[in-house]
Amino acid sequence: MKDKPENRNAPEKKEKPPAISAADAPTEPGCYLMRDEDGVVLYVGKAINLRNRIRSYIQLTDSRYSVKFLMRRVASVEYLTVSSEKEALLLENTLIKLHKPRYNVRLRDDKTFISLRIHPGERFPRLTVVRRRKKDGARYFGPYHDTKAARKTLKQLQKLVPLRTCSDSVLNNRSRPCIYYQIKQCKAPCVGFINEEEYAGLVEQVLMILEGKSRSLEKQLREEITALAEQLRFEEAAVLRDRLVDLQTTLQPQHTVALEGTEEQDVFGMYAEGRFVEFQVLYYRNNAMTGGDTFSFDHVEVPLNELFSSFILQFYEATPVVPKTVVLPVELEDQETLTEILSEKRERAVTLTVPKRGRLKELVKLAEHNAEASFISRRGREKALQDGLEQIAALFKLPAAPTRIECFDISTHQGDKTVAAMSVLTHGEPDKSRYRRYQIKSQVTQDDFNAMREVLTRRFSRAIREADLPDLVLIDGGKGHLNIALSVLRELGLSSLPCVSIAEGRTEKGAVLPERFFLPGRSNPLVPPQGSQVVRMLAGLRNEAHRFAITYHRKKRSGAVLKSALNDIPGVGTARARALLETFGSVKNIMEATSDQLARVPGISAKLAEVVHRHLHAEG
Repeated sequence: MKDKPENRNAPEKKEKPPAISAADAPTEPGCYLMRDEDGVVLYVGKAINLRNRIRSYIQLTDSRYSVKFLMRRVASVEYLTVSSEKEALLLENTLIKLHKPRYNVRLRDDKTFISLRIHPGERFPRLTVVRRRKKDGARYFGPYHDTKAARKTLKQLQKLVPLRTCSDSVLNNRSRPCIYYQIKQCKAPCVGFINEEEYAGLVEQVLMILEGKSRSLEKQLREEITALAEQLRFEEAAVLRDRLVDLQTTLQPQHTVALEGTEEQDVFGMYAEGRFVEFQVLYYRNNAMTGGDTFSFDHVEVPLNELFSSFILQFYEATPVVPKTVVLPVELEDQETLTEILSEKRERAVTLTVPKRGRLKELVKLAEHNAEASFISRRGREKALQDGLEQIAALFKLPAAPTRIECFDISTHQGDKTVAAMSVLTHGEPDKSRYRRYQIKSQVTQDDFNAMREVLTRRFSRAIREADLPDLVLIDGGKGHLNIALSVLRELGLSSLPCVSIAEGRTEKGAVLPERFFLPGRSNPLVPPQGSQVVRMLAGLRNEAHRFAITYHRKKRSGAVLKSALNDIPGVGTARARALLETFGSVKNIMEATSDQLARVPGISAKLAEVVHRHLHAEG
């Protein structure tokens, strides 16, 4: 939750000497935890010499207002010594995660990185988009800045090199070619139209494109076209000729923006204004930019190089790949230690460099320009979101613009596996770290009202204990759902907590019913302009709760089906049951498989295959 901005126009009070002494600090390397009067950790830092670092804070040798602002709040400092600078850096990262200090930069836990995956050792490999990299022998390419960019690359590759797109279960059970074979975007390995050796050649072509060796691939295709023409195999030569033209057309834009020497680099930029900092990273792979990410931090009260060092370590702890070269905008005091840690993660040498001139310096300037542009854009977006929240407050007659809004939705199918979900807006933005899902325990038959009563009772009983109440409660449903919510809030002593419900817009008997809101003490719904910021924000929040609830409900139901069908078989747990389903596609196909076919599934021995086959046929 953001704090109210400091009033900097007020007359500045005379600086009070901090109630801490550098004489108490050890001279060894380690970490320090600055606490306020209540013992809450405000900031975690590290230093090679703790006494020198604390002395710089006490004497306020850094004249920036933000450092003075922090020190006025520090009541005590705790020290933890270690044996090396590397240990101090790693300990600082651990303490930041543990205490979540207000004035440290801390990356969100829900950040994911998109990659393309292909395993050359699999039978008829295929390209897939994944969010996590595993040490499974596969090749991974990326990261891509979003799923859309990764799927665009995948689609382009599919047109250039006809690898299969189907799952393993479809591959193993298909009896005739699919539409992709008809449009020449697959060689139909599922029905034996291409052997594994020829298919491996296609996989090699895909790898050459992803590795930036498209020039070599063009040369290889020209040689193959010439050889086929000499053998009078003109139709096959024509297919390769068309593929060569497509390759040149698709990759020409990449050649024009290629930057030699950037085959594997991350370039960082930084922009600071007041107590706000924006970090930008640009990803360069195979001599071309593949995307970038921006990270925003508020209430920065300490020297930027300290925070930047902490940010770099957290960033590469979260990202699945460390590049060969990391290009930085400023020197870091623990740069050598960071280099050692990142090299250990990469299992090869990593270089951290701060360019002074030349091409790399221009790339840093580009990253800094993007960071500044992102800062300006974010400020504009925050202003628009705040305006939307103020409109919500005006519409529902709230005492102030709501900082946090929680929305609740129920998902069920004929009363089976009923679940609920909570989505959250904080400062107008989806706050996915606060999303929650609930398994309804008390429900036996389909009863949305009873399910809503249970989830609200559970949520707000805990909120009272933890002093963690939202500013507005949004219920997905009509007047009946709202009345249930108001009843629960009254029983918990929360009658003053604002609560409204939203009924989804739909077409009914030819008439269009708009998004509408039900308010306490009002018989008719409130219908704001359908294109307004209020409707967009609250309907979007409701849709998020709906999506989250449905996803959880489907997972519960599929898990129940899986358990009832396969998990009763001795020796077959969830992992083996899932492997069987991924291979054969359905329980019906598993029942039709022979023992030998079942034994080919990873994790299924010949003996277990006999047990599975015998059990399923006995059940049948």
